[in-house]
Amino acid sequence: MRAYLLNEYGLPATHRLQSLEASSPSDHEVLIANEAIGLNYPDLLMVQGKYQKRPEPPFIPGRDCAGTVLSVGARVDDFKPGDKVVAQTFSGAFAERVTAPVSRVFKRPDNVTSIDAAGAITVFNTAFVAVSIRAQVKAGDRVVVTGAAGGVGAAAIQLAQNIGAHVVAIVSSEEKAQLSRENGAEQAFVVTDRSEEGLKNFFKEHVRTAWGDNRGADVVIDTVGGDMFTAGLRCLGFAGKLVVVGFASGDIPSAKTNYLLYNNLSVMGAPLDIHFDEVLDQIRGGTNWWLKLLAEGKARANVSKVLPMEELMQGLQDINDRKVLGKIVVSVAQSG
Repeated sequence: MRAYLLNEYGLPATHRLQSLEASSPSDHEVLIANEAIGLNYPDLLMVQGKYQKRPEPPFIPGRDCAGTVLSVGARVDDFKPGDKVVAQTFSGAFAERVTAPVSRVFKRPDNVTSIDAAGAITVFNTAFVAVSIRAQVKAGDRVVVTGAAGGVGAAAIQLAQNIGAHVVAIVSSEEKAQLSRENGAEQAFVVTDRSEEGLKNFFKEHVRTAWGDNRGADVVIDTVGGDMFTAGLRCLGFAGKLVVVGFASGDIPSAKTNYLLYNNLSVMGAPLDIHFDEVLDQIRGGTNWWLKLLAEGKARANVSKVLPMEELMQGLQDINDRKVLGKIVVSVAQSG
């Protein structure tokens, strides 16, 4: 099989496709004939050795894949050869054959393509943790999503909208605002002044009052960090919740706890991987929910570009260079 085997960490351009022997699944694993690979910002960090968890080389990176089951381990009862699946592994997805832990493999509805499933799984599962598990968004809630045109932001809009929440998107261009509206945001604000003072004033004067009063938002889903996080606190109303998803700005912020106390606010993290270990049943339920939404046309994966496997690392470079609107997915043509 062909795969990207990392012998050492480095920029995307330093990694090449190699021919390797496919491994057999262990007792609790599933072997998948890969058809599509979803690319994510964490993959970019992983190949450079900048992700918070660093496997020791050599290893095959990659989180998201979708395809067909080839074989299963001796203790796997929920899958059989021929099943259409999508998987979210910690590593190993950048290959034609993927050996995945059964806990991270999910059955894929017939009318959800491998391209859409691979493009959606990390961002929709992350959004599910933020929107449903942590913030516990309900119908009628007022929700603000920062970085709303990114993968997780776009998924968060769609999940909150399907619950019945009223969503406001924060973006950096009109093109991204239009994408956010297409994903279900009722309003989209283009914020051009990213200074601390500019963001603080904009959120206080415009985002907090976006629903026609000064009661503020119930939930902020923040994917940006930095000054955007601090501004997000300004638009929360009584007992509001800010959910930290990531730090796309590269700046990890701190909260003034007296402000949280005075306004009765909560700040919480929404890490994805630990939820597989601690609340797998909830992750399975969430994955089945958003896959059903995709199958019914009530959500979309926002795949904007499909690349051949030979151009996978260029796709990661495009993510690094902020050239991507929507999701990049790699189509895997089996070489035998």
